[in-house]
Amino acid sequence: MVGPAIKPNASCARLCFDEFELDEADARLTRAGKPVAIAPRPFALLCALACTPRVLMTKNALLDAVWGHRFVTDSVLKSAISDLRAALRDDPKQPRYIETVSRKGYRFIGAGVGAPSQSAAPVELNGGAGLSHAATAALTALCRGDATLAGLIRAVAAMLEHDRMVVIDPSAQCLS
Repeated sequence: MVGPAIKPNASCARLCFDEFELDEADARLTRAGKPVAIAPRPFALLCALACTPRVLMTKNALLDAVWGHRFVTDSVLKSAISDLRAALRDDPKQPRYIETVSRKGYRFIGAGVGAPSQSAAPVELNGGAGLSHAATAALTALCRGDATLAGLIRAVAAMLEHDRMVVIDPSAQCLS
């Protein structure tokens, strides 16, 4: 059997969401550092969906991405989605990761999608009038090492608080 048509994508080769880490280049999914058993097709579906978070992927787009241009039916996709949800312990009625868009396709809705990066700097507000400690910790955790997201968080925090920003250590990773 030929493997999935999905090829590792440098922009999403390694993603973290909740307690999961998806390493597309190494074909590995872990939960809290422990490997999660997942077949190649559901893994390829996860990669395709997670690389475009919160974006609807049509059934046809997923079928093309994972099965190439071979003739397969929607039931094959539905079965692979079911296997993926089982691996993620995701409930289709109350999804945390894979949302069904009736008669259209699927969407990855996992929180905290990000790729660890050495270039991100943690965010800290200077002064007592800044965000509460819990809010600052939540914003810092959201960046998950993503430099672009960390910059966005800094900009939003500065706008909201009108406070001077302090960048801690440019080479340090964000707290998780």
